[in-house]
Amino acid sequence: MFTAGVLNAQHCLRGKVVDADRRNPLAFVHVLVNNGESGVTTDIDGKFYVCSDDPPENIRFSYVGYETYVMEDFPGDDALFVLLEPVEYQLHEVEVFPTENPAHRIINNAVENRKLNDPESLEAFTYNSYDKMIFSLEPDSLMQIDSMVFDTADSETREFLEKHHLFMMESVSERKYMRPGLNKEEVIATRISGFKDPIFVFLISQMQSTSFYEERISISDKNYINPISRGSTGKYFFLLRDTTYTDRGDSVFIISYRPRKKTNFDGLRGVLSINSNNWAIQNVIAEPARKESGISMRIEQMYEMIDKETWFPVQLKTEVYVGGLMVSDSTLEVGVGSDSTNVDFPIGIGKSYIRDINLNPDLKRRHFNHIEVEVMPDASEKDEKFWEYYRIDSLSFKEKNTYAFLDSIGDEYNFDEVAKTFETLLVGEIPWGKFNLDLDEFIHYNGYEGLYLGLGGHTNKKLSRWFRLGGYWGYGFKDKTAKYGGNLNLLLNRYRELEAGFSYDFNVMESGGVNFYDERDNILYPENFRDFLIKRMNLYERWQARVSFRALNWFKVHLGFGESAKEAYRDYRFGTVGENASLMLNEFRFTELTAGFRFAYQEKFVQTMNTRVSLGTKFPIVQFKYTRGFNDLLNGEFEYDRFDLQIDESFYSKYLGETKIRLRAGYIDGNIPYCNLYNGNGSYRSFTIFAPFSFATMRMNEFLSNKYLALYLTHNFGELLIRNEKFSPEFVISSNFAIGWLDNPGMHHNSDFKIMDKGYFESGLLINDLLNLQIYQLGLGAYYRYGPYAYDQVMKNFAWKLSITFPF
Repeated sequence: MFTAGVLNAQHCLRGKVVDADRRNPLAFVHVLVNNGESGVTTDIDGKFYVCSDDPPENIRFSYVGYETYVMEDFPGDDALFVLLEPVEYQLHEVEVFPTENPAHRIINNAVENRKLNDPESLEAFTYNSYDKMIFSLEPDSLMQIDSMVFDTADSETREFLEKHHLFMMESVSERKYMRPGLNKEEVIATRISGFKDPIFVFLISQMQSTSFYEERISISDKNYINPISRGSTGKYFFLLRDTTYTDRGDSVFIISYRPRKKTNFDGLRGVLSINSNNWAIQNVIAEPARKESGISMRIEQMYEMIDKETWFPVQLKTEVYVGGLMVSDSTLEVGVGSDSTNVDFPIGIGKSYIRDINLNPDLKRRHFNHIEVEVMPDASEKDEKFWEYYRIDSLSFKEKNTYAFLDSIGDEYNFDEVAKTFETLLVGEIPWGKFNLDLDEFIHYNGYEGLYLGLGGHTNKKLSRWFRLGGYWGYGFKDKTAKYGGNLNLLLNRYRELEAGFSYDFNVMESGGVNFYDERDNILYPENFRDFLIKRMNLYERWQARVSFRALNWFKVHLGFGESAKEAYRDYRFGTVGENASLMLNEFRFTELTAGFRFAYQEKFVQTMNTRVSLGTKFPIVQFKYTRGFNDLLNGEFEYDRFDLQIDESFYSKYLGETKIRLRAGYIDGNIPYCNLYNGNGSYRSFTIFAPFSFATMRMNEFLSNKYLALYLTHNFGELLIRNEKFSPEFVISSNFAIGWLDNPGMHHNSDFKIMDKGYFESGLLINDLLNLQIYQLGLGAYYRYGPYAYDQVMKNFAWKLSITFPF
């Protein structure tokens, strides 16, 4: 309980402010005693602590979107519990200002001082953070959707929901930061209801940034234009709603904001509190300006002055909603009647409390690496005394019940095992005892094999954490050939990802294809849609030994050595000169040494006890692969050098959308058969599924090269061109270019191909999300080829596409 009392000859009061309707805490309410000039604001829990030299006669509570309330009667020693009544308000742009909008001067000053006030502009800092995430359903909120769910006050479901949350978790972490952009967060304690394995521990920290000063604000994995960014006064409407003062004499400007009418961009709405001391953000509330169906979030951040000169975040809050539910005002049934309204349904709240802030720590670059979030081995073993030290409040009755109930059924039904099963399914595997079955070995389709059915799998960590033994067998019903293989992988060093392996395969591969290490095989990955169209493949038998490891944090290095034998596609022949005669070969043997890397500067990872999850990088990703072919070593017949390069870059432009660029290049020095050259990477059918980063109008195997350069440019406007409540498609434009050369084309017989030395050009338009099926979205598009290789018949230059995109 909070109490009112006298401290240090002052009259001090504690209390809490909540919404009168929903009873949820209200953050950043201004609290003013005895009509004074300076006051305090509530924190993210709606709590306040205010003192006055004189006995309190009245306390004024004001908050944007709520009626101002003045309290004149105080309940003795009890804590103050204040209810504020919400009022509907709109930020109309008909406000008349004598010169310019007074809020603009404040916003422009805040923009000019972003670098000064951004915590990540500091040389270094450290802090500890206590995080708590709760998912819950409130009975009264459920009744807004369907009153039939709770037809009596003593409903068993109502009673359960009143005493239990659906899920909750806590964590304590120690964060280190060093400019520029070096982060290390060690999770030293975790507790998750129903689970022992901290598999969700990084969820809270990834919901929102600890800084509101970046050009784009990320909420729920979507980027929004920051109202505190250059040019924002032309896109956002700002309204100065109040001015308050601190006990230091600083002014605090309360400013509401939302996107201007007749603008279309991914914007936010909410309230900013700008302190005149360095024109810094003191408090901020932000949520997507546009109501959308599905999961949505609202964030709150509270900053305080540290060491009397630096603003730093001390409290963060994330509210999770399910948006787009239609509720009838008259019938209280979903989507019924003409009076239905769109409501947000709250399901979760995450809070972070930052403490022990050190702005001058002694940090070195060696303290950081590619692991940004790491869960300590004993994180789930902390006792209650440890938790009580870090918790802001003791656990409530409902929270204790949640842990007790979910921990008991988690043990009974083995939630940890269920979670690991789900995690395995996401990477395309089905756990079965000490084995994982590979989904991609069950069934697939391409133009050469037709329908392929098979079975494959490998051992998992239940058998051993240090080795994995696997194999597969399958049959293609069009090529009428069985495929099979096996592999052994050894994990030599978990931290450095040092692995060694050996594999044997009797299988098929695309003629003239390009493969890099660490490519995704998941059928839901859009680039793999091109696999359906492949018609020309080579049957091969191969053994290979390989080693891979991580070096210098950002490099993943791969080394390999192997031998393979390939059969020619149909009646193709490779002409070469032997000792005494010309030879026409239809079988080819290769002995190859491979070396390559994947370089992703500042790619960050979350490391738990069992898995490592990539958080991505803001920088280009470079992949390189070198292959050396040997003649007369083992059974090798061809001596050559091959160099393959791929660079991927993506960036976001304010008010324009996201641009993706891929550069691919290859060079082969030596004469080798078609199967190991470059086929152009076409994906044409007159109407077919769209495969990104391929040539939509180029016929399959239309071109052949031993040297080539390809550039793919794609720009996604998102919903910036058309946006309304019922129809918001994404417009994507694309242009692709390639050029290639082929030395000694006369060596390739019984095969039709062109040489791409004049340059290949195509451009296209996709309209995604024409039909939203929630799990995936469908769209349509068209590409057109032009330039030296365009057809005289115009319609032959078109390729019509069906696009499939996934929200995850």
